[in-house]
Amino acid sequence: MNDLHTLFELNCSKQEMVNYILIYLRKSRKDLEFNKNEAMENTLARHEKMLQDYAKNTFGIEIPEKNIFREVVSGDTIADRPQMTKVLELIENDNIKGVLCVEIERLARGNTIDQGVIAQKFQLTNTKILTPQKIFDLNNDFDLSFFEDGLYQSRKFLLYTKKILARGRLQSANEGKCVKSTANWGYKKEKIKGQKGWTLIKDENNENVRKFFDLYIEEDLGTSNLAHRLNILSIPTPSEKSTQWTPAMVRSILNRSEFYAGYESWNKRKTVKKYINGKIVITRPVDNQNCIKVKALHEPTINDDELSIVKIKLKEASKKIVKSDKIKNPLANIVYCGFCGCTMKRRPYNKSYLKSGKIHEDTLICTTPNCPNTSSNLSLVEKKIINILKEEVEICNSYLMNYEQRKKVQHDYDNEIKKLTDEIEKLNSQKSKACDFLEQEIYDENTFINRTQTLNNQINDIKKQITIVENKKQENKTIIYQKKIPIIENILKSYNKADISQKNKFLKSIFEEIKYKKTNKGGRWNKDSMLDFELEYTMKI
Repeated sequence: MNDLHTLFELNCSKQEMVNYILIYLRKSRKDLEFNKNEAMENTLARHEKMLQDYAKNTFGIEIPEKNIFREVVSGDTIADRPQMTKVLELIENDNIKGVLCVEIERLARGNTIDQGVIAQKFQLTNTKILTPQKIFDLNNDFDLSFFEDGLYQSRKFLLYTKKILARGRLQSANEGKCVKSTANWGYKKEKIKGQKGWTLIKDENNENVRKFFDLYIEEDLGTSNLAHRLNILSIPTPSEKSTQWTPAMVRSILNRSEFYAGYESWNKRKTVKKYINGKIVITRPVDNQNCIKVKALHEPTINDDELSIVKIKLKEASKKIVKSDKIKNPLANIVYCGFCGCTMKRRPYNKSYLKSGKIHEDTLICTTPNCPNTSSNLSLVEKKIINILKEEVEICNSYLMNYEQRKKVQHDYDNEIKKLTDEIEKLNSQKSKACDFLEQEIYDENTFINRTQTLNNQINDIKKQITIVENKKQENKTIIYQKKIPIIENILKSYNKADISQKNKFLKSIFEEIKYKKTNKGGRWNKDSMLDFELEYTMKI
């Protein structure tokens, strides 16, 4: 017990020590290539039981759930592992004294840079690494050397493993086997009998795949019309997240037409890493000339002649698309549909005339099929957004003018927070005394646990009260308003003189997103309903 107190620099019981320990569990998807008979969840559960047994033997109690971080990722870098990032952030807090894991390789098996970052973080925060075999203190030269050597050997094994797996996938791809993690729409994966690898067989949705290509080829439908027809026919989409077909979803299936003709490609969009502005950026070029293309083992849905027709139609359709880097919509990627969440798009009318003889304005529409949102003139939505900014400036100015009157109220809030903070210090002092009573055997363990639990509940209640009072304070709001006013005023001053691209940048600098809703139709003929739309917005400042 004394050794643990010294190691973690804590003055509390063993049972209370678990609140200062985190558990980190990680399983790589690539590890399953060597152990396909064990489910991912079973592996993590087995590791967790191993660590909780260690915690019970060491501290007499399990690590609480709030201190457990689990993730299943194949990323080599810290940036690819969100739970690891959270752990590294938490160990900066003095309340965390150790991280418990199955082996040190679970913390860092990536490149030398990430290994160094993790080692430095544990060193500077004086956080211990606990494993069932050993406790590592990276401020100890021997432990640091052992830690670095272990990670180096683990990295070598990882690179060798990746090389073996890549070679196996390449061989399977050349043999026409399925090397995808998931099956294409209309197929399901099946283990090849008597040999290694997988192939694909048709499932109950394959009839819908055949219907899809028949409509595209025989009825000469474009992607938008085909999406509309598929929705009318109630043909289910390949995605579980969406029940409605969209043009993008149709194009995605058409771009996989070679697969449906019985071919498999590998590395068609090979991952390429580049350094851009000092950061590693991952790109996937659209066409890799050195990709593998072979006749696959699965049964095709369309023949080669139909594949040729699909390719010709896609090529002709691509010629009609006018590609331009110039932004023509000042609200691009700012305004979203308030019903389905999709980006609202600009629809030009190319000098179409209304009955009044005026040219039809560009409109802002939601392109999701069957979405109840009604379009509006883009200029009206833009004007309303500018009015929101003007109103925001007035609100900020009005608030700041009356700020002096709020100072006295704010002072009362500060006094209330100080009283609550003093109360927490008293309760922490009582917790310390409870630890002394346990060591002096005045308290037994059950009495100690019940007493500390009561004190912890009281502390948490007071912390909640402090949060409520702090939310009522207006000091932060004042600082925000003082920063916000000149930014918005500068935008309003320059907006009308700016080009569309600059207007878009102005709005993106202020708004996080704007949600547009309108259900009243007939605005073209009813002027009163033209402005009958709602805008919900969140700002960045």
